[in-house]
Amino acid sequence: MTFRSDLAKGTFVCVSSAIFYSGAVVFVRYAYRAGVSPGTAIFLRFVLASAALGLFLRLTGRWVKLPPARIAALFGLGFLAYTVLGVTWFWALNTTPAWLVSLLLALYPLLVNVGSWLFLREPVRRLQVAALFSVLVGGVVLFWQPFEGATWTGVALMLVNVVINALYVLVGQRWTQGVPPAMSAAWMIIGAAVGTCLYAVFFAQLSFSFDLVGWVWIALFAVISTVLSIMFLWWGIGLIGPSRASIIGSLEPLFSILLSVFILGERLSLLQLPGGVFILTGMFLVQWQPNRLRA
Repeated sequence: MTFRSDLAKGTFVCVSSAIFYSGAVVFVRYAYRAGVSPGTAIFLRFVLASAALGLFLRLTGRWVKLPPARIAALFGLGFLAYTVLGVTWFWALNTTPAWLVSLLLALYPLLVNVGSWLFLREPVRRLQVAALFSVLVGGVVLFWQPFEGATWTGVALMLVNVVINALYVLVGQRWTQGVPPAMSAAWMIIGAAVGTCLYAVFFAQLSFSFDLVGWVWIALFAVISTVLSIMFLWWGIGLIGPSRASIIGSLEPLFSILLSVFILGERLSLLQLPGGVFILTGMFLVQWQPNRLRA
């Protein structure tokens, strides 16, 4: 297998992960309309996701026994990281405009790349720097709006979210290496289910008094935007590394906007179009490699 084939496959996998995760915007919006509270949505997301993934692995014979230390590490990673990421993201959306939440998320690839260069000793390539710059510019243009209606609480929550997200990818790469993506995702999601359950109970956020259709939207959120997105993310990281995976993952805001426009009926301004072009340019740059890198 050549380096180019790994790059192409990893790019496809990471793009798929971004598409799966972008569906969360639609699923959560409709779940809220059905009366599902944020705490309940976070908890049910991971409970249903862990049940669906565990059942799939058992029925297909793909459940793999892991060393206790590896299980504990993956469980702890999900318990800490996914719980914090879920809580901060849901509550930030309740207190801060969605455009600002997405803009702050654009800082995530920057932190992952800096962390990879500083701590994982990944080489700094000019094309990666150019791709990162293009994606960041695209993120700013895509979500540029006056800071109207924003709260410092929401901004602080999203800054915590971005830092935890970057650390989660950098640290998690060590514990997911050599483990099938489905198994690493399974143990992390189980950890997240326990963590979000404790959060929902402790803060009295757990309530099942919502419309029946709410279960449908939460189930879609759990399977598509959680199980599939996480599995494909770690699969892609294993193929092309955290830096490229994080840059490609920045396509998720663009997909979210398209879903918001065509499914939720939101309007897309002319200012957002060049932002999409910048992000797509970054996608091209991160895929293209000089011929000398072919194995």
